[in-house]
Amino acid sequence: MSSGFSLPPHEHASFAVSSRLLSCLVTESLLRAFYLEAKQSATTAGILVVLSTSVISEQPVITRALRPNDIFAIVPLRNAPVFKDPTPTKHGRIVGLVDPLDMIPEIYVLAETISDDPIRDDISETVLSCLVPPPWELGKFTTLKKSTDPTDLWNKFVKNVLIQDSLSESIAGELRSSLAWQLASYENPPAIPSRDSHPIEWEQSLVAGHPTHPMHRARMCANAPSDYNWYRPKLHFVRVPSESLDTRGPFDSIMRDLVAKAALASGTETPADVPGTIFMPVHEMQLPTVLAKFKNIEVVEPTIGALGQSSIRTMLVPALDNMALKLSVNMKISSALRTISHWTADFGPRFSREIVPKLTVDHNLLDVETEPASAVYAGVEPSLRKHFTAIFRNEYVPLPGQNIIVVAALLEMGHAGVPAGVSAVEHIFGLDTEVKRADFLDKYLRVACEALIPPALHDGVVFEAHAQNCLLRFDVATGEPLGFVVRDLGGLRIHPPTMNASLGTNFEFLPGHCVVTSTMEETYPKFYHTLIHNHLQRIIRLLGMHNNGVGWEMLRGHLRNVIPQDHGLWKSWMDTDTVAGKCLLRMRLQSVHDKMVFSPFPNMLLYRPEEKVAAVEA
Repeated sequence: MSSGFSLPPHEHASFAVSSRLLSCLVTESLLRAFYLEAKQSATTAGILVVLSTSVISEQPVITRALRPNDIFAIVPLRNAPVFKDPTPTKHGRIVGLVDPLDMIPEIYVLAETISDDPIRDDISETVLSCLVPPPWELGKFTTLKKSTDPTDLWNKFVKNVLIQDSLSESIAGELRSSLAWQLASYENPPAIPSRDSHPIEWEQSLVAGHPTHPMHRARMCANAPSDYNWYRPKLHFVRVPSESLDTRGPFDSIMRDLVAKAALASGTETPADVPGTIFMPVHEMQLPTVLAKFKNIEVVEPTIGALGQSSIRTMLVPALDNMALKLSVNMKISSALRTISHWTADFGPRFSREIVPKLTVDHNLLDVETEPASAVYAGVEPSLRKHFTAIFRNEYVPLPGQNIIVVAALLEMGHAGVPAGVSAVEHIFGLDTEVKRADFLDKYLRVACEALIPPALHDGVVFEAHAQNCLLRFDVATGEPLGFVVRDLGGLRIHPPTMNASLGTNFEFLPGHCVVTSTMEETYPKFYHTLIHNHLQRIIRLLGMHNNGVGWEMLRGHLRNVIPQDHGLWKSWMDTDTVAGKCLLRMRLQSVHDKMVFSPFPNMLLYRPEEKVAAVEA
């Protein structure tokens, strides 16, 4: 899919971060961009011209000639992006959404040369041939320079933007961390697991992680050495007074069992079960934070090994049968601190017990990994107690002949032993022809719609259905998609009146819990972001069904079969040219993590290639 895999690791890692940064800048309307078709090029469909911050205020239509200082960056594209407006302007088509997969892995900025005959290659010739007078006035000595460092682009962006120096440098540090971890992954890419591999092997096989977040690979923890293996953490245990913990479910008994098994495995004596105390698990990289921030904490022996899942802070604990453990860790992954709020700790076990069994779901297609127990430190401010939280989660066990794979791993490229540009989903399921890809995608989209949408329709409950929280269940022999498993109850969106009326419940939420919405309509934007933008768009693009519109037509057909046209979800998704898109970079610029920031995105559910639109209009 991407020629980026022929790049040396450092250039490839730089492009991975920079392409995501540019995608956010354009799609979130932080910078304006035009698309110019490259009619004479055999390798490039056109070019994306991203304008500088100085042009933002020139509204609504730019009529003057654009000069070198007006241009932020230029990227050759393998296909047209998604346009904001169907009407061309003198400078080109206005871009509404550009995806990293649209981009050929070359990013340019303009530079001056003192030579009358600057050295140019085919791509730079193509770019400059598009930027001709009168709408573009680049000057005789303007040439192109490759951009090979995402922090250079970031510094160029913030140069004329009102932003605190501390925030700017913090984001630059996250970009540098993302680049470093991405480079390590490209220098030593993971081997691709097989269809019948244990799910944890797939969890640990991610090559690039989040498909559009600029800080997609950032891992920043002051307590961790730079080469720390987050997939092989150790768990420590501490003894805490019972009165200092808020627990839900059988947390105490699960912990006593885990501590006993850890002692048995290590050949050490089981710590005494002191009345009035409870054992708490602590990630080894969180232990210094816990000891520094909380009182009456006693570290006990032994320790025990765990296996980190794709989210890092959730890990499989082999000593416990089919149970994972999610722990607070004082680290940034992407741009968010990976602690766990008391709202999440309180909610998961109660929702699992009281609501999950009653939800309107097809149990042949959807399973929910429930959270039976949790604990969080009590009696201190939420900003402090979030550093000391633990949640147990039941792991789905596939039936004989079936298996599950975290979807994020299927939507990756770059595994060792896989041909360049071939995604994991194509490789593992043998999707080596267009017919096979189309058949698989159609089944995948149908199952996803029928599995994940009904709770939103009937119960006002929206699962966070992005690729890291969904696992595909499939037939190992045939590779046929059979259903999904959804997990992580901390990011749901729920309209309580609808849920309680539908299920006959009286479920109560802690005041201030971010999963609660005041209307049904408020649940839809995050559902679009997680299911459509982050999940289904990715597989449609990877299987080559985006540019021709075939994948989107398939998806529209399945949505028509699942969503009644008089339902608010239909109106929110299918009756509008734009949707409220989640803005990852705007959220970071506003230092917001627990609340969403949205701006208008082109509605991909209505996407059709221009030639098909023309045919329909004719």
